[in-house]
Amino acid sequence: MIEAARNVLVMILKVRRKSWRGLLVTLSLMTMGFVCVLNLLAHELNFSEKSVKTQSENRFVLQDPKLYIAQGIRKPQAAVDKSDHDNFDLSSHRKFVFTSHDNIPEKDEPNVQAEDSDEEYSNVRLNEDEDDDNFDDTDDDSNNNMDLNSKSRVQRIFEPYDFQNMSKLIFAKPPLRFQEISDRKQMVEEKVIAESDVKGFSGKLAVSEGIFWSPYVERMVPKGFSDEEVFNYTTSIQSATVHSVEPASWNKCGRPKNAYIVLQDKRIVCVRYRDSHVRFILGEALSFYLSRLLGLDNVPAVVLSSTSAGRWSKHNLETLDWQQDKLVALIQWIPNMDTYNSYVKIPERILQAYRSGNPILGDHLKNAALQEIVELQQWGTLFLFDYLTGNYDRVASMQDAAMEEKKPSIITERIRNLFKSTKTNKLWLIDNESGLLDAYDLIYNNESGGAKFLKFHQQMLQTMCIFQKSTVTAIQRFLQEESPHIYLYNYAMSHDPVLRQVLPSYKLKLIQSWFPKRLAEVYKWVNHCAS
Repeated sequence: MIEAARNVLVMILKVRRKSWRGLLVTLSLMTMGFVCVLNLLAHELNFSEKSVKTQSENRFVLQDPKLYIAQGIRKPQAAVDKSDHDNFDLSSHRKFVFTSHDNIPEKDEPNVQAEDSDEEYSNVRLNEDEDDDNFDDTDDDSNNNMDLNSKSRVQRIFEPYDFQNMSKLIFAKPPLRFQEISDRKQMVEEKVIAESDVKGFSGKLAVSEGIFWSPYVERMVPKGFSDEEVFNYTTSIQSATVHSVEPASWNKCGRPKNAYIVLQDKRIVCVRYRDSHVRFILGEALSFYLSRLLGLDNVPAVVLSSTSAGRWSKHNLETLDWQQDKLVALIQWIPNMDTYNSYVKIPERILQAYRSGNPILGDHLKNAALQEIVELQQWGTLFLFDYLTGNYDRVASMQDAAMEEKKPSIITERIRNLFKSTKTNKLWLIDNESGLLDAYDLIYNNESGGAKFLKFHQQMLQTMCIFQKSTVTAIQRFLQEESPHIYLYNYAMSHDPVLRQVLPSYKLKLIQSWFPKRLAEVYKWVNHCAS
């Protein structure tokens, strides 16, 4: 009996051992599964935190004027093209990060003497027909008055999305991936606002982040020409053959001694001739290249040439009263702007802001129509551009006339050197010859009496507290540069071989002194609006 009980007990213990082993195995597997689940949850939480942080970092942030912070994406060769602004894949590009502006100059009172004004040199011989491939920046070191040997001197070629040391870069020409310009064709504008867009629009959609035009509004603005289109165009114009030459008229290229040119491929350009006043030709060219760096697409393209170049050899230039070996500017002809309907006046909402001194804010546009908002967007960018260039021959000339004649209504009349395409309603900023050089000489040279234009430009800039985001980002990039004027020169010279011959031999002290200050003043106004 006892032996039987013992055997039963042994059997029970064996069974329990197997059960315990199974139980231990089961518990081990469950523990491992639980640990795996915890790891997965931790990974998901970490990923979510990173995503939120990334989204936060990618927001455009403006703080006080002593600390400017922004993050954005840079397209090769120029500022962010507003038409592509919202189509970037943020994960596929390096990001540009700007943290501070230690080099922003303080605003000083104008105190530039006459001897500091930009001086012209007539002994610069232009040889437009030279093989430009042999150009070397070091050839101009001996007579370079732009301080190109400073820290911003060209050291290497610009690479897309490379901003580690932008002060030592020069922009390279964009690759010509497509046929430059088809024969007998001009670049063509396209109308973008459809009836369906107007019906579905609400003024509440006009502004984003408080001070920027929304992506929706940016898409509705009539498009000009992209960087690729423009620089393919300028490259083709540099070697184009002239078919016919006509004197200018009031509706064809303006002032006497200018010319209306038809090229061999039937494209049309205006030619600006200013005798020995080279600063007007350079002002036209530099204003154009500044517009591209700012992301503007409504300033006609400019190509420099010499009256001694081979393209003119078959034409009698004496009929135009031109002299040999003079610098001229070939300016893109913009069609659909030669009727009364192309004339432009300042919108009533901007006039109200101008008279009251209270800028237009996003809250003011809740009941505005899409067409008005698209128009305001273009005017705001115009004011910003003219502030930077100092252009005195557009809106500022109307303000000056209103003050001198004591007739405030003049400001409501048709604006000079501003036309609207009858096809697209896009505003085109023409005749920019006064920009940067002659304008700065007028404004900052005490003997010229042009200081009043400082007030005119400021009044118009401060009518708007809504901005094109890509343009503000471009201004931040300029302010990161130790020498913003060199940054502009290098970009311009990389695209125009004639400009490379002329610009290093031209004194540009006023731009060096005042261009950075005007950039900083615009940016401080943006920050004021943000606050």
